[in-house]
Amino acid sequence: MRLRASSQILALLIFSLLLGINSQAQKSNANRSFKDYYPISERPYLTGGFGNNDYERILLEAKPVVYYSVYNDIREALNRDTIVRGDAIYLSIQPQFRIYDENSKPVKTPSYKAFLGFQSIIKTNNNNFLTAALESGHFSNGQSGSAFSEELEDNTPESTALYEDITDNTDLAAILNRSSGNFSTNLTRLSLNYRINKFNDENLPETIHSLTLTYQLYHRRFLGAFQFGGYNPEDIDIYGRHQIEASYEFTSHLKGFRYTLGQEVFLHPDVHPSAEVFRSETTAIVYPWDKDLGIFAKFAFGYDDYNYRFVDSFPRFSIGLTWDWFTPFVVKPNRVTNP
Repeated sequence: MRLRASSQILALLIFSLLLGINSQAQKSNANRSFKDYYPISERPYLTGGFGNNDYERILLEAKPVVYYSVYNDIREALNRDTIVRGDAIYLSIQPQFRIYDENSKPVKTPSYKAFLGFQSIIKTNNNNFLTAALESGHFSNGQSGSAFSEELEDNTPESTALYEDITDNTDLAAILNRSSGNFSTNLTRLSLNYRINKFNDENLPETIHSLTLTYQLYHRRFLGAFQFGGYNPEDIDIYGRHQIEASYEFTSHLKGFRYTLGQEVFLHPDVHPSAEVFRSETTAIVYPWDKDLGIFAKFAFGYDDYNYRFVDSFPRFSIGLTWDWFTPFVVKPNRVTNP
């Protein structure tokens, strides 16, 4: 019991520390008087909830996402009175940790993503935002064991031979090595986002409709050029190479606080037949002080989003804290030129 409590405190500290480091890094940049903004971004979170697979019980989950800017003039571009493009070049680190209800190994097979990214945003004539993002990097769990045996190392002849016994009827969730099984691949993501804004008298977005479409590809070469970090050839037939994501978010204000309602769906159509091809996430977020930090609730069902545990499928309701990387800010209207 003491070990589980210590692990929960550790997750809280990791989440707070990484957000604090990112905040300080942005404040120390003397060339900017504002934080960096990313219209297409992954929200960090710390949650607890209900709903588990048949093999593990999740106590806490943390995803302390951080963005380190190389260049970012997005807010500056959106504040001009003419239409100009805003760009961002960045490195994003996206770890994901789960604490399980287990005495010996409460944290198992953490998930790591790291991207080099580029985003470009433009304000339309009616003050809506159109953004495109290209991100490429690595996704793994830092383990070296065979995915389907706790006794074997990955990429050994004995481990490779296990795949010969896997058929379309094999229940992969039942044989998954959940303590040390390797998951590793390089990936690239292409995203498009369109935000429909309704401004108040102070030129602050009061109501926002945000629609995002993303295509994700697993591939062998890191950044499409370097021969390391790619998937195990036997595993790619199980992972599948393609994923499609679509999301809608509605943001508005009520009595001094901001709230967001969202729906996101994920499809990976070419996975092993024992895994679900669909995942749904429904979220509600309240930002009590109309700032970056929010309280959110999420209901998810379909395949799991935790590295090799996509072979699992279960509903889960969770509640916790999150962080907004694109908080609404005052935007100058486009300059109107008289004929």
